[in-house]
Amino acid sequence: MWIVFFRLLAQDSGHNFPYLFDEFQDCLIVYKNGRQFTAPVNYHLIQKHFVFMDSEEKEFSNPEQIAVLRIGNRSFLLDRQSAIEVIQVDPKFNVIYSGDIRKAPKETSYGGTTQTASVDTYSGLGGGNGLISGKQNDNRIVTGINKTYEVKIGKKTKQFYNKKSFLKLFPDDKQDQLNEYIEKNQIDFNSVNQVLKLFNFSLSE
Repeated sequence: MWIVFFRLLAQDSGHNFPYLFDEFQDCLIVYKNGRQFTAPVNYHLIQKHFVFMDSEEKEFSNPEQIAVLRIGNRSFLLDRQSAIEVIQVDPKFNVIYSGDIRKAPKETSYGGTTQTASVDTYSGLGGGNGLISGKQNDNRIVTGINKTYEVKIGKKTKQFYNKKSFLKLFPDDKQDQLNEYIEKNQIDFNSVNQVLKLFNFSLSE
């Protein structure tokens, strides 16, 4: 069984913090076969997967077997490239979180400092075989967190992230009504609660 270990180097600023949460969160991990256990978890925005703390940071060895991660009253699904939070089951409304990632500034020759989020990744075999390889990733930093909304309209699952992409999901004769609602209620597409209300309104009319 493959297990991936991560060592996070010291960072100069929270601006390049590579995780979704400010600190590891207590989590109930529920497997599809009914097995459950608890561990502190976080989502690594650069590596694009959840990690858990067990004396050191580790990646889940069989993420496809996990049904859901429950963090407080929040539920997350595991995906290969993003963290998906289930906000509403019916009608479906999920939030997909991803990092806005760029190369870290290079250190200057005049003693200037640079903010980096370098992570060493190691792969090893279980059963006491130890580490067998190591690879350091290119220095990258997270400059922000992006939200993409995943919804079900009729029988189709669709995605949007701002007003323009949301309105495109609907026929022309409905767009004017929804745009009026957005303007009247000053919908902020970074606010999950506001966008959820907008989505439910769009299906009620």
